[in-house]
Amino acid sequence: TITESHSLEEQALRFRGRELYENFFYGYTKKQWGVEPRELPASILQRLPVRFNYDDNYYQQRYQGIPVEGYTALVEKLLDHPRIEVRLGRRLQRSDARDFDHVFWSGPLDAYFDHELGRLQYRSLVFERFDAAGDYQGNPVINYCEESVRWTRISEHKHFAPWETHEQTVCFREYSKLAEPGDTPYYPLRLQGDKAMLLAYIELAEATRGVSFIGRLGTYRYLDMHVVIGESLDLARTCLTTPIGQWPRFSGKPL
Repeated sequence: TITESHSLEEQALRFRGRELYENFFYGYTKKQWGVEPRELPASILQRLPVRFNYDDNYYQQRYQGIPVEGYTALVEKLLDHPRIEVRLGRRLQRSDARDFDHVFWSGPLDAYFDHELGRLQYRSLVFERFDAAGDYQGNPVINYCEESVRWTRISEHKHFAPWETHEQTVCFREYSKLAEPGDTPYYPLRLQGDKAMLLAYIELAEATRGVSFIGRLGTYRYLDMHVVIGESLDLARTCLTTPIGQWPRFSGKPL
């Protein structure tokens, strides 16, 4: 009977039914986001495919994979360029932007403006490592959907690289929490109360020359990482073919 979904709960009931929603989605969602699913936007669940077969791929892209040597090696090679300087141990201040022709800001949108309009809400993650012998769970990631289990999922990293052989195994339990000052923000909460503040920050960003806000945190959207990478590549192409004064304020639409 639901023709248009206004919340994650309605989206789940519409496409998955009450039994699957209550057993697989309700508890996990409440742990992951810290609020009732009816308070979350439907878009969070709309990005997940619904299939009636045994295809367990998250994505439907033809080509999928991870770097053979891992992401650390990939980032190291990206940064190994004579025109790139890496500065560690300090965050960029708004006043630092004057030293550059253009800034690409991938940190939290509100942090760039020193939270002058208030703090947008983000979720953070806590990882708990444990080691085991042999094969612990047989898969890279298993979600724990019960609300009574404190962690949201366990990752067993050696299964991401099945071409390697390891007698021991390293696993991480993952816990979700509201990001507080000093925590690392992972993804935006985007509750209804955040929307008005977000609009005000977007106005500030649109009026700020010489800065592009990019990624999950910079555009305050919950995005899968392949979408972030795709938008970044599109932005790079635009910057290569457009005068610097016309470069977009955002990679993708912030709303």
